Amino acid sequence: MTRSEFEKLIIQQKDKLFRFAFSILKDSNDAQDAVQEVVLKLWKNRRLLDNAQNLESYCLNAIKNHCFDALRKQKYHQNYLLTMVHESAEETRFDAIDLVEKLKQELYQLPDQQRMAIELKDFQGMEYEEVSKIMDQNTNTIRVHVSRGRKKLFEIFKEELANV
Repeated sequence: MTRSEFEKLIIQQKDKLFRFAFSILKDSNDAQDAVQEVVLKLWKNRRLLDNAQNLESYCLNAIKNHCFDALRKQKYHQNYLLTMVHESAEETRFDAIDLVEKLKQELYQLPDQQRMAIELKDFQGMEYEEVSKIMDQNTNTIRVHVSRGRKKLFEIFKEELANV
């Protein structure tokens, strides 16, 4: 892959890579760092890109792997943030919280696989097949993750939805 081909690929993918990294890491600075580091790795291993069948999927998969590695390194920090989000949610009355903020908080409480599947499918607008390639899981498994995550979110919001 030539330099101009690589630059064209990265220019096309950088916003999507950032949004995906941000959806996992929940921090724009960390997401920007992740994208930069992955772009450098992709550049160093650009010969592998010639063999990739779907470059978009390959790049998103690289971001996913990098972000999960970063999360494992920050496990203590992540647990601290989860505790703070949970405590603030308990202390704040639901009617004082904007529904979108509540949804973000509850989505972040879902298991990683469910949260990522819902974000890619529902928020990024991807098809199940695309999500399955990115997450490197069977399409039916992705459907189960999305279904279970939606069901959990529906149970949380059932009462509020009835009042709307």
